[in-house]
Amino acid sequence: MNALKKQKLLVAGGGTGGHVLAGISIADEWKKLYGESGEILFVGASQGLESKLVPRHGYRLVLLKIGALNQVSVKTRLITLVLLPLSFLKALFVLLMFRPKAVIGVGGYASGPVVLLARFLSPIFSIKTAILEQNSVAGFTNRVLGKWVHRVYCAFEESQKTFEPQKVLFTGNPIRSHLKQLPQSIQDPFTLFIFGGSQGAMGMNTLVLDALPFLKDQGIHFIHQTGVKDFERVAQAYQRAGILNHVRIEKFIEDMGACYAQSSLVICRAGASTMAELASVGRAAIFVPLPTAADNHQEKNSSLFQKAQAAWVVPQGKMTGSQFAAMILDLKNKPGLIHETENRVKQFYQSQAAEKIVSDLGAP
Repeated sequence: MNALKKQKLLVAGGGTGGHVLAGISIADEWKKLYGESGEILFVGASQGLESKLVPRHGYRLVLLKIGALNQVSVKTRLITLVLLPLSFLKALFVLLMFRPKAVIGVGGYASGPVVLLARFLSPIFSIKTAILEQNSVAGFTNRVLGKWVHRVYCAFEESQKTFEPQKVLFTGNPIRSHLKQLPQSIQDPFTLFIFGGSQGAMGMNTLVLDALPFLKDQGIHFIHQTGVKDFERVAQAYQRAGILNHVRIEKFIEDMGACYAQSSLVICRAGASTMAELASVGRAAIFVPLPTAADNHQEKNSSLFQKAQAAWVVPQGKMTGSQFAAMILDLKNKPGLIHETENRVKQFYQSQAAEKIVSDLGAP
């Protein structure tokens, strides 16, 4: 390979932490493969988490003003339709200036204009186009893009049937490279690790807070990522419940690996990246799926783990605080069951997902 020739990758999309972190994992692997000749550009939405996470990881970022079309109000849909032409024009300018070798959409509405334009330009500039489908059920944007792109990378086998078979490569979900398989969890002290994704989860937090009065004085330690908006409410609830010792409450947690290592049981949403991380580190979880997730993908994701007895699922709003506390205390008294579940969740781990994607994406 000519060392002077730049191997350019454009990563499009974002919105949620799961989408962004998958894109960053792919970008990291691209840099590892191509070294100094590897050049990467992210294109995302101005309101998405990519505006914070991508620069933090040292990558260039261009932002588009774009809304949403699926499961939104008429007003939001109209605003999106007005913004779309401007988004396409800016995306076209970015593609013509950057001239990538490959473009991958990682989910979110920002991936739409960029990936579609890249596909139409591919006969002229030899651009390889791809999308990553992280969930067990394909989202709206990816269902559309999947008809056009050269390649579809699937994290779950269940989502493959949505796309043309010749386009699909089953890779698993790219995760943060520092997350490794952990030893069996320590059950003394029994530590709950609670998090709702990069933006928190008020409904799930409320369920945990309702359970706190029944969990105090039970020898339980807590690590709770609240999200920025819910931090004060959650912190005050722990104080009201008289749980002041052995509690760590954070708006956002960077050292996820250390928290997974300390945890005896995880309580979390059922986003694809979270599930991939649990499978990677080998931790048992109670999933509280986000009921408003697009295409109900979190409930469908979690059902795959539940059927394999690799997790427990509690639908939001279907259990009282006392019932949830009783469930947690029952599991606390069954360390053998938790360890069996940890072994089952490891079966969902797909190693080297980012390497598989980059190897295929960078191929001629």
